[in-house]
Amino acid sequence: MSEKYGLGKYRTPFGKWLDDHKKTSVEFAVESGVHRNTIDALAGQKGYGARKPTMDKVLKVAKKIDPEATYEKLFPPM
Repeated sequence: MSEKYGLGKYRTPFGKWLDDHKKTSVEFAVESGVHRNTIDALAGQKGYGARKPTMDKVLKVAKKIDPEATYEKLFPPM
């Protein structure tokens, strides 16, 4: 099931979460300290996986925005 948002681009569950919370990859990158290219890849590349310390930073900021955010919801196994 390939869901597309915006201009027909593929969005991962994390990408959909960013869209739902009206966050851009640039805003999220600044808040998390993770490079924007990594945030873009996590949001739009199927199967992309970052290192654990990076994912921990992403999840920490996501939980500040949405306390119900979990690793399993944002990055389910493909």
